[in-house]
Amino acid sequence: MRRLLAVAALVAFMPTANAQDTGKTEFSTNAELRVRYFLMQNPGANEKEFGTNGFGQHRFKGDLHYKANEQISGHASLLYNGNWGQQVDGNPVTDNPQFLNVNEAYLRWMPVSELSMQLGRQNYGFADGFVMGVNDWQQMPYSYDGLLLNWEAEFGKIQFFGFKLRELDSGTRPSQPQTAGHGAASRDPEHNMYGLVFDLKSKPEWLKTVNVHLIKNNGDALIDGNGATTMNQSTDGIDGLRYGAMLGFAFDATELNLWYAAHDSKFKRIAAGGAKTEIDGKGNMMQAELAHTVENFMNSRVHFRYHQDSGNDGKSATENGNYDAFFYEQHNAAGMMDLFGWGNLTYMQLGWNFKPQDNTQVGLQYSMFSRTEASATSATYTQGLYGGFLDSQANDKDKLGDEIDLWATHHYDGGLSTTLRVGYFIPGDYFKDANTNNTDDAVMHIMLEGKATF
Repeated sequence: MRRLLAVAALVAFMPTANAQDTGKTEFSTNAELRVRYFLMQNPGANEKEFGTNGFGQHRFKGDLHYKANEQISGHASLLYNGNWGQQVDGNPVTDNPQFLNVNEAYLRWMPVSELSMQLGRQNYGFADGFVMGVNDWQQMPYSYDGLLLNWEAEFGKIQFFGFKLRELDSGTRPSQPQTAGHGAASRDPEHNMYGLVFDLKSKPEWLKTVNVHLIKNNGDALIDGNGATTMNQSTDGIDGLRYGAMLGFAFDATELNLWYAAHDSKFKRIAAGGAKTEIDGKGNMMQAELAHTVENFMNSRVHFRYHQDSGNDGKSATENGNYDAFFYEQHNAAGMMDLFGWGNLTYMQLGWNFKPQDNTQVGLQYSMFSRTEASATSATYTQGLYGGFLDSQANDKDKLGDEIDLWATHHYDGGLSTTLRVGYFIPGDYFKDANTNNTDDAVMHIMLEGKATF
């Protein structure tokens, strides 16, 4: 509550601060209101048990930009979002989980024209968001607390970041023993990551993108680990190295983009009794996209994408080959219905988007999904944002299913736009076989979005 009041007070005094400045200080604002309605027909692929799920979401995003001079500036982003009418026990006053959040708040300093520093809470992404992204399509974009250094020269751009992901309480005093259910292997448990990202700028015309990254990822383990082998918001510790590259080529109207990312990690787990286990986590992701643009035919763009990330074969309790997708852009990274997330996922996708009018864009894409590693006897892929309705099966089938997405976006005058999307998913053998839950019926999603920027 005190944090919310502080934000309200800051916003209330902004006009006064602007009016009393010396004439050099500049304030500017912009905002976005986004409303969505989802209608999920048969979301669990079993029309007899879960027929329809409909809900509405809204998000208001307000941005404040501050500029003291050419060297010092600042930025803050406030988010108010929630699901319409969602309540815990029916009390609309105390239990509606809508909230106000400070998504970004940082200071930017440029001591020289080639070097800048951002300190505070901030969004960050690179490699088209397929390794780290902002994830703005979802209600709450990713943001990180820490430092970002950016140095630009004629030959390229070098970025260094140090972000703190978690600051945890050990649950014990130094003189007290750690007990089951809480405590940590460290007196000061935390989770930090440090990265170096390089973009090449001096390159031939046919070479569009060269991006490489190296990230060190370290987190302490809490006692009574939850058994997860992912590093995001888990109680397991991590000592990992991530690395990869993105290459982009352009030949007239044809583009070829290639991505590769990998991690070599040790996940550290402490059971409730204090027993320690280390799991070797090595995974990788490869993706290629070939696209061709025909400007004189409604500015059409056709693309073919192939994606594969590693999976776990389940043969060893101390090794996990599942690719950890980290902080990637989740929406449309594996189909617009967001049924599947990366990790033991392979898919092929063919898409076409075009503009029948200058202010209207239409798209159609077809995706075929399968598990990369099908030998494990349990589900080894990560379900996406709306894939949690689908029951995981225990079989050796690899075919997850096929998805068709059709969408259209229209832009009006004054910063208003609307989007209508229809998605249709046909379950594969993975859901049809060993089918105790009858999860072999088609799934359909309909989304209507209205967005205003001002």
